[in-house]
Amino acid sequence: MQLDFYQAESAFNQLPGYLQHPHFHPRYVIADAWRDRDLQPVFFVYREGAALYYYAFHLGRVPGAEWRDIQAPYPYGGPLSSSADSGFLARAGREFEHWCREQKVLAEFVRFHPLAENWRFFAGGIQDLRDTVWIDLEQEALFKSFSSRVKNAIRKAEKSQLDLEWQSAAACPRFLSLYRQAMDGLLADRFYYFPRTYFEELGRWGQFRLLFCRKEDELIGASLFLYNARMMEYHLAASTPEGRRLNAGALLLAQAAEEGRRLGCRRMHLGGGTDNRADNSLLFFKSGFSKHRARFKIGRRIHRAADYYRMLAEWKAQGHAGERILFYRP
Repeated sequence: MQLDFYQAESAFNQLPGYLQHPHFHPRYVIADAWRDRDLQPVFFVYREGAALYYYAFHLGRVPGAEWRDIQAPYPYGGPLSSSADSGFLARAGREFEHWCREQKVLAEFVRFHPLAENWRFFAGGIQDLRDTVWIDLEQEALFKSFSSRVKNAIRKAEKSQLDLEWQSAAACPRFLSLYRQAMDGLLADRFYYFPRTYFEELGRWGQFRLLFCRKEDELIGASLFLYNARMMEYHLAASTPEGRRLNAGALLLAQAAEEGRRLGCRRMHLGGGTDNRADNSLLFFKSGFSKHRARFKIGRRIHRAADYYRMLAEWKAQGHAGERILFYRP
């Protein structure tokens, strides 16, 4: 059944701790929906006794049609289940399919969380894409576990007398300004220009940490992290050209790992690169902090095949590409 926020939060808190990653929390799903006014956060739950199936996602309208589609929040989403029993998952899946028919859902796109490995609970097609990096925060000496390249970068940043400071939600507008400047410099897709309301929602949630790096009075780097009792998640980051030159990013991540350990987190997930190339520069940067890897996978499912393939044929006939499952979205 579809639940409201408070019911969904209660259900989320009943999941096994190792599945309660911050990106699945109802508060984050609501914040992420502010990226697009068309997105409606939905919380679907199926129960049998103590067994619980939880799926938080965005419901959107298919442009120019009567159908809707399902999208995972960025960057991770998908169903979670307290039970791996195949019979339970099949019954939960049938109930979800019935809900999708009622809502006229055309297609579904999911980005699974690499550490939750929640593709196990998904009945559609799955595609394995690339590595992500995570740090074991339970090891005794974090700094010693970093690569020589990263340790040298951190030492250089420390010699440059950079100042680190954890910030409150009130500093979100300053982070947003720096972040947008960084996206401009990268010529990033408009998808990554999160609105102010996104950060305001995160600021009302107690599970985020914001870390600033300054050179004297100048803000040259900042990172935003999500966390819970078990995990810290490297979520968004930005730096100036001076910050990159002085290795502010490496210093920020090292400090965040220590903070995650202080908070009692067991792992810190850094994510992967910007594409599937093994030599991706962002993946190379992250890989210096740990040898631990987890796979990033996506899922896709077509719910109304005849309508979907008719729309796809019309789309391609107009000269558009149609490789993505939600081909009609920018």
